[in-house]
Amino acid sequence: MSDHDRDKKGDSHESSSSASGGGMRLIDKIKQTLSNTPAERWEQGGEELDSSRKYQRPQEQWEQVFCTDTKSGVLVLRRSTPITSNFFAGGYSFVEASEPRYLVELRARGWAPKMLVDPTYRSAGGAERSVQVLAEGTIAKELYHEIQHNVRTHRESLRRDFNDSVERLISNIHEQIHATAADDWKSVEGNEQGYTGYRADVNGMTVTVSTIVRDRTAGYSMNLQKYGLRWDCRDSALCKEIFTIVDESARTASLEQLGKVLDDML
Repeated sequence: MSDHDRDKKGDSHESSSSASGGGMRLIDKIKQTLSNTPAERWEQGGEELDSSRKYQRPQEQWEQVFCTDTKSGVLVLRRSTPITSNFFAGGYSFVEASEPRYLVELRARGWAPKMLVDPTYRSAGGAERSVQVLAEGTIAKELYHEIQHNVRTHRESLRRDFNDSVERLISNIHEQIHATAADDWKSVEGNEQGYTGYRADVNGMTVTVSTIVRDRTAGYSMNLQKYGLRWDCRDSALCKEIFTIVDESARTASLEQLGKVLDDML
């Protein structure tokens, strides 16, 4: 081999290594960008495949996605798993037929996970409208699992904080509810006749208390919400006590307002 050929081969090897290195640096940059995207920005669609569940219709694919809005459209990290539908009494059970396919896609603005996860939308052809595949295979798999880990870690953190907040509030809820003012509570409309409800923010948590009267019998409920999580009180006596405190405060405030109106008439 001539010196000229050796030089050409060396140049080609260096060029290939440089391109490979550039590709790896680009992937690292993409990973870093996605990792630095706040976990709450990602919307999740789909669930883990559970072969013990039964479904009414057979399916060929099991879809799971994470997506977020960008200036160019909706960025979608997709895990698409081929499945086999086995019919038993009560419906179809799904089992994984082969390895999942991972994709990074860009979809049109306004796209929502249900358009891919919900079989009804998929059968109508709505899932594949205006989709651009940006990456697939190993790269897409790494990015998908990176975001899945970040979102799960974030949600576990929120769940722990939520549980702690519920425990703190319930530990002295009578005192904290008494410390609120009547105008802190807003009336809540219910879908059932005989419903009366109130809602307020108490120490960073949304508290809703309500009652439903049926056949002269009243039932009481209370729930606490934060981060989209909800805790329902199972202590009916406590629910009644807290509702009574809030209801009496609201009624007293209304009577005081009526008194002021009547005073203005004199």
